[in-house]
Amino acid sequence: MNDAALARLFRGKFSFLRADPEDLRATIPEWEEILPMPQRIFLAQEEATPIQGFPILLTDSLTQLRESLAAYVEAEEEFELSTIRGRPIGRSRASAAWGLYADQLERVTENAASSSFGRHFPSIFWLYHSVGVARLFKESPRRVRRNDLAVGKTHGDQLKYLIFNRYLDKVLSVTYDVARRVAESSEEHEQEHFPALLTRMRDNMLILTEDHISPDLGELGSFFVGCLRVDGREFRERFARLVEWHDERLESPDFRSAIGRMLGVHEHQGSRHYLARPAYVSFLATRRDYDQETLLPTPWIKVWETLVARIKEFEFLAALRRLVVPIQEVDGRLTCSAAAAGRTVSQRSDIELSDSTRPMDFMTPWVVDPLVERFGLIYDITEFSAIVSALRRSGNKTQDDSIRQIFRFQRRINRMTRAHRLQLEKYLGDGALYSGRFATRLLAAAVHLQRFYKYALAEGFPFDRGLRIALNYGKYRLLPIESDGGDHRYEFFGHGIVELSRLVTGKSSQEIDGVKTALLSRGYDPEHVDRFFAPVAQETIQLDGRTEEAREFYAYVNQSGVLINEGIVATQRFIEHLANSDAALSLFRAAAVRRRYVALSCDEGSGRITVGIRKLGMARLKGLGSQAIYEVVDGAGWNTQELESLGDAALLDEVEKDFGWATNAAARRS
Repeated sequence: MNDAALARLFRGKFSFLRADPEDLRATIPEWEEILPMPQRIFLAQEEATPIQGFPILLTDSLTQLRESLAAYVEAEEEFELSTIRGRPIGRSRASAAWGLYADQLERVTENAASSSFGRHFPSIFWLYHSVGVARLFKESPRRVRRNDLAVGKTHGDQLKYLIFNRYLDKVLSVTYDVARRVAESSEEHEQEHFPALLTRMRDNMLILTEDHISPDLGELGSFFVGCLRVDGREFRERFARLVEWHDERLESPDFRSAIGRMLGVHEHQGSRHYLARPAYVSFLATRRDYDQETLLPTPWIKVWETLVARIKEFEFLAALRRLVVPIQEVDGRLTCSAAAAGRTVSQRSDIELSDSTRPMDFMTPWVVDPLVERFGLIYDITEFSAIVSALRRSGNKTQDDSIRQIFRFQRRINRMTRAHRLQLEKYLGDGALYSGRFATRLLAAAVHLQRFYKYALAEGFPFDRGLRIALNYGKYRLLPIESDGGDHRYEFFGHGIVELSRLVTGKSSQEIDGVKTALLSRGYDPEHVDRFFAPVAQETIQLDGRTEEAREFYAYVNQSGVLINEGIVATQRFIEHLANSDAALSLFRAAAVRRRYVALSCDEGSGRITVGIRKLGMARLKGLGSQAIYEVVDGAGWNTQELESLGDAALLDEVEKDFGWATNAAARRS
């Protein structure tokens, strides 16, 4: 991870931790592998700088989880107080409170473990939940003192850690049971489902009992007394004198130079960063001017060096905790507070987020809903496999030239799609799938892609049988894929991809060929098979629409309901979202031979682009039923100033009018 990424991740000041790779790895050696990394959270205006963090949806169920935890801890405190007073009240209330909390915790843990797929959901949950746990236990001694001042003064700190250890044992038991159950059902190892972060919290109780530690260690009074059995006030006083004594030594150039050479430090750092280094205070204690009567004595030096390692780990994980971004959903809009986003907003305290944000809801089985709706674009090179087979017989040089040309063609496409802020989802051998959130950008990308193909043909591109492009707005499921390096990406699958693939391959038209192939493979005579299917083939030839195929790029639906796509087609949902988009659309009437288009001019980001849209009819697509298909053509040759303006007319209404005109004209011709 580079320095810029570290600065974003570990923003803010640290009392003892150094936010550099060396100290981070010394604190948690495997941190880049076991800890979750924040994701980008886009604002409503997606051009703005995104937030870095862990988006967690605040729900009533999540609030109930915290309330149940508070009820359990307070019930345990009440029981321990009654025991010390000599009037035990029984554990029934604490047991009932734990049962309610444990049921909710088990549900959350199972949801996070079973839906994580390497995305560290269990650890992210504990990043969020540990904040509430830490604040609750931090206030435990004060609550005990409010209930009984005398008992609180003498036993408050000890009760805090007694109840905490009891709580932690129960939490670990629940988590282990869930991890084992999920591992058995998924045929995976148990450790893959146990949150690595909870293991760290088990070994370092500061993370679950404190929410902040100051440079003077003022918050650790309870920890010194209740856990370390050390006089916290005296320890802090001696430590303050140690810092002052060390600052005086650092004023000496000789001392500073010697320390720099010994530690490999080239820039002067504050005393606390030096004192936080392993065995550094032990080294200082060997100096003649080190006074153990006023500074830390040898036994407390060992306490300090163990404690500072815990504090640095606390600061490390506290930095990740600060990246948790609680998100609220109100009237279908997602918002977060400016403070949680690390932003300063003068006029309002909430920031609206992009509707594409997918916050984590730990109370739902999937945590992050895998179903998303996106605009999709897919392209397919016609007869790619056949051309590749022919090139294979043409010699190595021809093959090498074709590979270079396809590489150059794809590189141009990638540059263009990045400029239009489209996401490459997957390569498909002879094409690719892209997704985006704005219809106009995918529309412009489809037109530019077609233009790139024309340029490539002029340069001698060997894949010259055609290019098929399809656009839709559909539902996709995101499948998380973990790479060998530990990174994660998402693969699209589901209905949206099936729809796009049908639109570019004309799947329904291949059903007859499939039947013919099956009959031939079973030994039927080829002549008999061809004779049997001849009427259907003849009908297709007659209905091909030769005026359509005379164009450079074309698409139509024949009278059998078969989609023939050698151009750009779009689904009705895509056209509907295009018509309802926020983009400023200018509509015109355009005409060609036996075809009328609604010409649409819109801003593509780097300028305006003009396209023509017409309805082709209802196509029967395999497995998807019948649906309306629209053709999109490049309107680069049209001068919108010479076209009839449609003013504020509705895009779909005008397209339907043209379709009715074309249907009537075809009926008159027949």
